[in-house]
Amino acid sequence: MVDSAMAYSIAPNSIVKKQTGPAAWLRTLALSAAALLAACGGNHSGTPTATALTYDTPRALYVVGESIATNHARLSGGSASAFTVSPALPSGLTLDTLTGAITGTPTALQRETSHTVSASHPAGSVQTQLRLTVTGRGAWTSVATVPTPRHYATLSRLPDGRQLLAGGYALGGPSSEADIYDPASGSWSAAAPMLVARADPAAVVLADGRVLVFGGDAAGFSTLASAELYDPVANTWTATGSMNEARTRHSARVLTDGKVLVVGGFRGPAPLSFSSTAEVYDPATGTWTVLPTPLSSARAQHAAQLLPGGTTLLVAGGVNSGGFVTSAELYAVDGSATTPIAFGGSGNVMLSVPLDDGSVLVTSDAGTTAWRFDPHTSTWTPSTQNTGRFLPTMTLLADGRVLLAGGSGLTTAEIYNPDLNVWTSASSMAHVRQAAVASRLDNGQVLVVSGSDTGVEVNSTERYTP
Repeated sequence: MVDSAMAYSIAPNSIVKKQTGPAAWLRTLALSAAALLAACGGNHSGTPTATALTYDTPRALYVVGESIATNHARLSGGSASAFTVSPALPSGLTLDTLTGAITGTPTALQRETSHTVSASHPAGSVQTQLRLTVTGRGAWTSVATVPTPRHYATLSRLPDGRQLLAGGYALGGPSSEADIYDPASGSWSAAAPMLVARADPAAVVLADGRVLVFGGDAAGFSTLASAELYDPVANTWTATGSMNEARTRHSARVLTDGKVLVVGGFRGPAPLSFSSTAEVYDPATGTWTVLPTPLSSARAQHAAQLLPGGTTLLVAGGVNSGGFVTSAELYAVDGSATTPIAFGGSGNVMLSVPLDDGSVLVTSDAGTTAWRFDPHTSTWTPSTQNTGRFLPTMTLLADGRVLLAGGSGLTTAEIYNPDLNVWTSASSMAHVRQAAVASRLDNGQVLVVSGSDTGVEVNSTERYTP
């Protein structure tokens, strides 16, 4: 028997007017049940309310043209009536609005993007973040071959988008041949030959569109100090000032003021001597000036990249008379100072490219480890390549990824995905090649030219479409 004089309240702070009598008792009892259900994760309909949303793979890397494993949604605490996502998933992927599962086959590349998935229920919604990246294998196409195949040449983009191939080893010795590839027609044409036959020189494109080619090896592996300029409008080569040191396997970068900085290198023939000096070329005067501060370690075949701001050159690894150089340094481009920094990487030949966040990716031919330098923290982060490669090509793609192709005995290629610090396999080339040259074309494709295979020049040119 219920005492009609008893009154019930759902909580001390609840706004419930205490009344007596059977009707009031039933009303307050109903309110108490609703409050209890809400406290237990339910809602007024009696359905449990979801409190958390997760996915099997919250940070995923997918590949164009390859079906993904279903990425299942996981709800805790209840159920949901519908799922939505913003922004839209990568092209080709679908969100099941009833279950939240993500399925499909990506059809377009995408750098890492954050997508918010919401699961709705009668009392509101819960959200989670997915970070999705879509990479690709790409495809190779064979195109017209260069008139004379060679390796250790230079390949430079001219102002109109054509590519100048100059020098290299061909037919058993250094070559003075120069050729121009026209991406629009897919054909090669002869350019005026260089003044000096040279293999393994350095080449940079100056602000006025001329190409400076300097150093390298002459016949008998005798190292050159001379330099020359190619004018693409006049199709002529002109001698310019010689470096203060003869150099092969040196590094060169165009500075923000239009001058050219060269560091390190070696001089032959045997016994080799390795350089620790830096010098600057001034296009206005055609002269070279040795900078007052040498590198902290003599080195050749090293990696070198200008850091954001253009005042500091990162120099890493390489070789000298003591073997592999495992140090790196930050060299002030005005020659005022150099600061040794830890590195730990090593290899016979180092390659590098600048990434779009200001960091620098460095690879070597010793093993499968690559290193990424963060200039903001002066720290290195390693990554693991799929394959060790001796003398591959390394090219920054237009979308910020990096293509590493070929190497001794290899047709394979792979892609560095900077958002995840991960390497994925790319489509393979038609021909084995090492010591080839590569350059990114204006349409985003990569031109890879010639090279060698077991001592024989590769008579092949291929274009990679990312």
